Amino acid sequence: MEKSGHNDYQEQLKSTVQEMYPKYAQRKLLKDLELLKVINLKKNKPSTDENILDLSTVEEQEQLTTGLLRKREVTRHIEKEEFLRSYKYAALFNVSNIEEDTFIQLQEAGKIHNFFSKDYSHDVIYDGITYKDIKPTKYSMGNVIILKFSKLLTGYIPGTGVKKQIKYPILAVYLKHLGILEVRLDQVRTYFQEDEFFYDKQITFVLKWFKENIDCDIENINLPPIIEYIGKKDQDEVNVHAQAMSLKSGGKAVLETGLNENYILPLLGELKELIKSNEELFEESPEIKMLLDKFISETESTADLPWISLIWKGKNKTKGNIVKFKHNYMNQGYTLLQYYGLQTDMEKMDNVTEYIINNKNEIDSLESAESGETREILIDNPAL
Repeated sequence: MEKSGHNDYQEQLKSTVQEMYPKYAQRKLLKDLELLKVINLKKNKPSTDENILDLSTVEEQEQLTTGLLRKREVTRHIEKEEFLRSYKYAALFNVSNIEEDTFIQLQEAGKIHNFFSKDYSHDVIYDGITYKDIKPTKYSMGNVIILKFSKLLTGYIPGTGVKKQIKYPILAVYLKHLGILEVRLDQVRTYFQEDEFFYDKQITFVLKWFKENIDCDIENINLPPIIEYIGKKDQDEVNVHAQAMSLKSGGKAVLETGLNENYILPLLGELKELIKSNEELFEESPEIKMLLDKFISETESTADLPWISLIWKGKNKTKGNIVKFKHNYMNQGYTLLQYYGLQTDMEKMDNVTEYIINNKNEIDSLESAESGETREILIDNPAL
């Protein structure tokens, strides 16, 4: 439901910046705006250009909110950053039978706003009740079409009861070259959440909107075997960082690599390394090695793994990208990806998604090859 006007929207966006944007994110936006010559922050160099908003005398913690209330370009830059930054959570889905002309038709019918169109003024915020009037904003670049759904969240601060309202962006990222629809959304304070199903409800809503308006087929991706394949793969780019295990015996454990540079999980991972580094000793005691191998294999195959986290290693280990995978999230059949670390640009999320899908395709190719070999054996040996 579209709100009363631009002023209401600006106030909601101001509250959003105060509630949702950490100081480092605000500083980055201000720096970018200064480089674009939208604002000036230098006290010793006041701007004489009337087109540049001088914020040099404004307190640092109020510069961004003051800017968005006084200059349209600041608001537009924040709206653009909502498309291009990274988010806390994501969910991946297979999507097919999408006709790209449908996006254009919806735009012409006034059901989608184009961020780059001349008549675009600002995002339309819906209140979560009147869904029929929802108008997402579209942003296209290359093989990617992004729809931004802007939801109004209302909460009351515990203890004081002070009312807060924020604009909550939810992205539907259609990756044409991968055949993937990815829903991205951020973490919010608990007083903005109606219940523990908050994040699932937002994801489910976006999928429902796509099915009804784009008329496409959407399927869950079976991520557990793909993540397991990546974790066991002999490569240096990605490693298991931590893993939760619910054992057949009823015991539960969370295994973390800690600070070891080889990203070896404690217990089972260390036991594997012990066997591997002492092959000669175990050759003299094959029965012991057999018992240990059997213990490791049975523990891994019978344990329930509710979540696992992987780390995409950067040049500096402390800057690695850690992603936690919560399988069968809220018993809905899909996996929720949870990103750790600072909010940066969307590239780190794009890289993770592409890596996962490339490995999925690799597994599919291997299974297809094995299936072909089985058929050839059966043809050559009808008696089997």
